[in-house]
Amino acid sequence: MSASKFLPVNDGPPMNCSGIDEEKGRNAAAVQQRIGILQGQKAAREDEQQLRLFIDAVQDYAIFLLDAGGYIRTWNRGAQRLKGYQASEILGEHFSRFYSEEDIRDGKPERELEIAKRDGRVEDEGWRLRKDGSRFWANVVITALRDDTGKLVGFGKVTRDFTERMLAQRTIQESRQQLQESEKSLRQLSRHLLRSQDEQRRRIGRDLHDSLGQYLSVLKMKLESLAAREGETPQPEDRSDLKQCIDLTEDAVKEVRTISYLLYPPMLEEMGLRSAILWYLDGFMKRSGIQTAFEVSPQFERLPADIELALFRVLQESLTNVHRHSGSPTARARLWIRDGVVVLEVSDVGRGMKIQNGGEPGKGGATIGVGLRGMTERIRELGGTLELSSSNEGTTVTAAVPIVAPEETETAASVT
Repeated sequence: MSASKFLPVNDGPPMNCSGIDEEKGRNAAAVQQRIGILQGQKAAREDEQQLRLFIDAVQDYAIFLLDAGGYIRTWNRGAQRLKGYQASEILGEHFSRFYSEEDIRDGKPERELEIAKRDGRVEDEGWRLRKDGSRFWANVVITALRDDTGKLVGFGKVTRDFTERMLAQRTIQESRQQLQESEKSLRQLSRHLLRSQDEQRRRIGRDLHDSLGQYLSVLKMKLESLAAREGETPQPEDRSDLKQCIDLTEDAVKEVRTISYLLYPPMLEEMGLRSAILWYLDGFMKRSGIQTAFEVSPQFERLPADIELALFRVLQESLTNVHRHSGSPTARARLWIRDGVVVLEVSDVGRGMKIQNGGEPGKGGATIGVGLRGMTERIRELGGTLELSSSNEGTTVTAAVPIVAPEETETAASVT
């Protein structure tokens, strides 16, 4: 038997190599896609695990989940520390356990879930209960959780202990209230002292005028009578001494009258603020040498007595400061009524005022805070304001007090 040569037999159509490569490519892509999905799922699980670890590790906040009915599903260490429950004790319980009986009767837990469900979240502060029955002031945020279809699947709840902050705020509030009450008491005391001061000034002024002034007047008349006595010829030196006694007595009478009027000018009661200011400015110019001007609304009439007295005291105090501290050669006073408010303005062109430590103003380094506080209190008692502005060009004090009076124009007629 002779050897035979066998050839391969191909019963079908010839194979396409490129088709095999395409099939392998599709399989590789599918495998790669699957690998990517698995890696993404793994990363998501790792992220979710890290998030759970993070939430569980947080101790400053109680962070836990509720189901759609308000029953507790998760519990972290912060919740355990803040509320006192172990996870085994509280999981599956309704979150209303943390509320007081009064809040439960009022339906507060259910109401908060409804608001979170409607608005997406709700935030509240109030007393909450721990396991041992003690209370703490809680800041609570409840957030509604929904799936991709919008269905409510539960709530996330974050609780913080704000007890210390609340107590600190309450302490600050109580301190402010006490301070306000103290300031109110001080204002009442200040008003009482101002009234007492006015009454004392009125009494002393009248006593000086009615008693000492009268005695000096009688003494002057006696001396004049002695100097004019007939039949007697006094020595020249005696005549000179007698004339000097008469002059000194006359000066004393004038001084006592001036002091009594400055303490409580009768013209203020009899003629009103406008006339009293004119009288005071005339005497002020003679005593200080400072030229003054006065501008007043033409229709300016009488005001309530307490307003007139307060504004007159502002004028006195302001001009006293001008005389003592400003070095100004002139001063100006303006008085008008506008929109039911009477305004007194006193200004100078002196050195100006500087604000010292503690907010007490002074001129030339001199403290005048007490006088300003007294003026401010007088005006404040009447519902008005006292403003002070100062620069190198001078100082202006403006007092404004509301009154019940016809409106007058601000146009002032000059009265010097």
